[in-house]
Amino acid sequence: MSFREAKSEGYVVTGPSGLANVDRLEEFYEDVQNKVKNRITIAHYTDEGDPIYIDLEFDGEKFIYVYDNTWDAFGGQDKGVNEATCTELGKRVGPYGNLNGTEYYLTSCKDDVGYSSPEKKEYYLLFVSDGEK
Repeated sequence: MSFREAKSEGYVVTGPSGLANVDRLEEFYEDVQNKVKNRITIAHYTDEGDPIYIDLEFDGEKFIYVYDNTWDAFGGQDKGVNEATCTELGKRVGPYGNLNGTEYYLTSCKDDVGYSSPEKKEYYLLFVSDGEK
């Protein structure tokens, strides 16, 4: 699926072409705060244009996190679909590298399917710089 197709499907999309549908992630975050069931798909596009999908489903108490990098031509030998159960969706506002903005992440996960931040035990979801909101 292309960036444009993912955008039109309502996915939150990020990659070299920019960001799309970021408001969907903020709506999802607000629903989580209010314990409202919801689901969302994030499509991260690599520099080569390959999609990596993250499906998040919130059942009112916990998250099912599904990470799928099967379409990533440079994903290495660990390509596939991995799933974890988590209980917290976090949001940090402030510096991220040399940019300021908002970072979304999952934590308090029962399973470790390859944390994107092993030292913090967090799954990175998306960073939105202040200029991209």
